[in-house]
Amino acid sequence: MPLMMAPESGVTVRMYRPGHGDCFLLAFPTDTGGTFRVLIDFGYKPGSKVHATVAEVATDIVEATGGKLDLVIVTHEHQDHLNGFLSDAFDELKVGEAWFAWTEDPSDSVANALRARHRDQLIGLLSAYEQLGVDGGDAPRTWLKALIELELGDEPEASGVSLGFAATDPARSGNKRAMAMLKEKAKRERGIRFVAPHGDILNMEGVSGVRVFPLGPPRDPDLIADEDPVGTESFPGQAMTAPSKHSFLAAVRAAQSDGNGISDGPFDPVYGVPIDRAMDHPDFGSFFSKHYGGGSAIDVPDSEREVPDDAPFRRIPTDWLQSAEDLALKLNTGINNTSLVLAFELKASRKVLLFVGDAQRGNWISWTDGEWPEDKGAITAKDLLARTVLYKVGHHGSHNATLDGTAKSAYPNLSWMAQGRYRREFTAMITAVPAWAYKQVPVWAHPLAAIKTALVDKTSGRVFQTDTDAPEKPESVSGEEWSEFMARVRCTLLYFECDFADSDV
Repeated sequence: MPLMMAPESGVTVRMYRPGHGDCFLLAFPTDTGGTFRVLIDFGYKPGSKVHATVAEVATDIVEATGGKLDLVIVTHEHQDHLNGFLSDAFDELKVGEAWFAWTEDPSDSVANALRARHRDQLIGLLSAYEQLGVDGGDAPRTWLKALIELELGDEPEASGVSLGFAATDPARSGNKRAMAMLKEKAKRERGIRFVAPHGDILNMEGVSGVRVFPLGPPRDPDLIADEDPVGTESFPGQAMTAPSKHSFLAAVRAAQSDGNGISDGPFDPVYGVPIDRAMDHPDFGSFFSKHYGGGSAIDVPDSEREVPDDAPFRRIPTDWLQSAEDLALKLNTGINNTSLVLAFELKASRKVLLFVGDAQRGNWISWTDGEWPEDKGAITAKDLLARTVLYKVGHHGSHNATLDGTAKSAYPNLSWMAQGRYRREFTAMITAVPAWAYKQVPVWAHPLAAIKTALVDKTSGRVFQTDTDAPEKPESVSGEEWSEFMARVRCTLLYFECDFADSDV
């Protein structure tokens, strides 16, 4: 495999296809005629492979870069953005510099508080995973396992030790090991940068023709927790989850305490009866047996029973444990909203490439919270989106990671993108394998049909998706226009590749 070389101007974007996850290799021309190579994320969900294995992708990256990445950018700490970095082929790979969001900065007090909260909630989820194995059945346990894998980067049992230990010890987490490996490699070269939103415009060494504008993640914890679109922000078909994490964590602590489900429940202990004594209680035993089951020794005629003895679904503790799914979703969203969002500007043409990681609603609406003053007027998020020619679609095209709206809406949304002449080149890349995602329980709508339809319409068919072949020409697009597009495209089983010249559209 030959080296990946930069075009004469602009950038070549290579979207690898390891499965349901992100991996992008960018090649920019340097001021001295060389190539500056940037890798943005490298991960996938196990079981979602389409054509290429993660090992094949890793080997190709090493060969395409000559064993040296000038810059690695990690958008956020999730398995499907990180686990590829642990490939054996990367053992000797060199990393010139690494960029992370401010949320990874160990000297930032807000970041430290967010990480501590995330750790505590993750420990609660891991405890629930163990408890559901006893009380909750296979379906919620399977769903919870998939979400925990995103957070840890491994299967919950992978470490062979207690699940709580895996959450608190970085050495036991695949995600933490990948992050540590990248940081260590970068420290040997130019080092690490923690990027704040609306801070300094970033530059890549020796690439004066490109500027990088950091749009997210927000510093407001409330925005990081803000997950779902509201009103006209949402595309048709979105799903919502219930905010029940506090009662859930209390239930887990109760289940772990003394087995009676009272010590840390939602009610004062004086109003409770331990579950192991409820059915035999001298005053209330017949009531509990009749209404909640549980195999009481008290003789209650079958005709008076509302539920069979073995109907645990009537008990609150089991219902609380099912809400682990809601907490897991919120935990995943919290990490998704810490995604580093970057707008790469090709200075001569002012074209923008927008990489958003898995940013969801709170991250999106924060992009307008700052601007970059210049002599000719401030550069704003709306300006950058208007000049966007490549959109890395957020979170595999999920319902809450691309906002709907109009060009006149007060918040960032898809309609803000690719205005005027920039629409002629507008392209979208979706890192999704729906054949895998739609088999998850519950279903992962990746991509949401309404978002995929809107993208196909806005791009005039220029949409790449991990599991599909090369884009097909829509009837509304002329043969000449489509030929111009496909002349910039290469498609293999390993990757899609597209050039964006730094010249007028």
